[in-house]
Amino acid sequence: MGAQSAPVQTVWLHGSVVSEGDVPALRDILDFLRGGTALRFSSAFHAALRSQGLDSQGDEVSDVADWGDAPDMVLTFGGDGTVLETAALLGDRSVPVLGINMGRLGFLAHLPLPGAEAALQSIFSGAYKVERRAMLAVDFPGAELGPHFRALNEITVHRRDVASMIRVSVHRDGVLINRYWSDGLIVSTPTGSTAYSLSCGGPIIHPDSNAIVLNPIAPHNLYDRPVVIPLEGTLEIQAEGRDDHLMLTLDTRSHTVAAPARFTVRPADHAFLLVQLPDVDFIDTVRRKLHLGLDAREGHVDGSEYESPNRPR
Repeated sequence: MGAQSAPVQTVWLHGSVVSEGDVPALRDILDFLRGGTALRFSSAFHAALRSQGLDSQGDEVSDVADWGDAPDMVLTFGGDGTVLETAALLGDRSVPVLGINMGRLGFLAHLPLPGAEAALQSIFSGAYKVERRAMLAVDFPGAELGPHFRALNEITVHRRDVASMIRVSVHRDGVLINRYWSDGLIVSTPTGSTAYSLSCGGPIIHPDSNAIVLNPIAPHNLYDRPVVIPLEGTLEIQAEGRDDHLMLTLDTRSHTVAAPARFTVRPADHAFLLVQLPDVDFIDTVRRKLHLGLDAREGHVDGSEYESPNRPR
């Protein structure tokens, strides 16, 4: 039995880039949505649609900050970066977000654009599930982070201009965890464990896990490896180096901050709501997208097969 949620009647749409090759599938989706759904477009996405002749005179358009009352669902068109941007723009509004993938890998934007119209018909009737994904919040006195001080994937502090390492000290609720000599440090949620942290050798963490990953970037000490710790609690982080500035990133947003930098990281007060199809499983998604367990010696060629007829049993 698939998960059954509330039917979808009001929808916001956000994206930023539309290529010529996306036009046929997008036209089908928009014709379906405009046929009976209350829609509002972000200014950026509507401009992208207009560039390909997909806009309509009757479309309601505004900046995301002015969207007002929360809809039943937000649709993002792009890749995982568009989902991350939407998570920041939503602020405190708890709205289920469905990512339609017009990019590449797509862990968050998991619904492929081709064929999405048929999937949306089922989803809008209530055939979907909503996953609660933990977010992190930064408290950085004196830094101009604006209203977007939360991160869905990760918070990273790293060197800016000079080639020398920086030192990052991390305490959790007053207890020292480690002092890292490295290019920087990633504080990753389970959602972000398949992103930057993974490329730096971090573990894959199931999104249901109540944990975060501390992962140094290019550490000088060989024994400094990623550490998985509980999500609860407050991390006190101090970073310093030879330069008088460092970089602080929250997902895709970068800020130059003065060094030494002192800030805290804690669980955000609310979770990000990610829409999934009823039959989507995280482990299966990771196995397919990262080609886990595939071996050419067992007949795996393009990643579409997991069993070989000649495999010994």
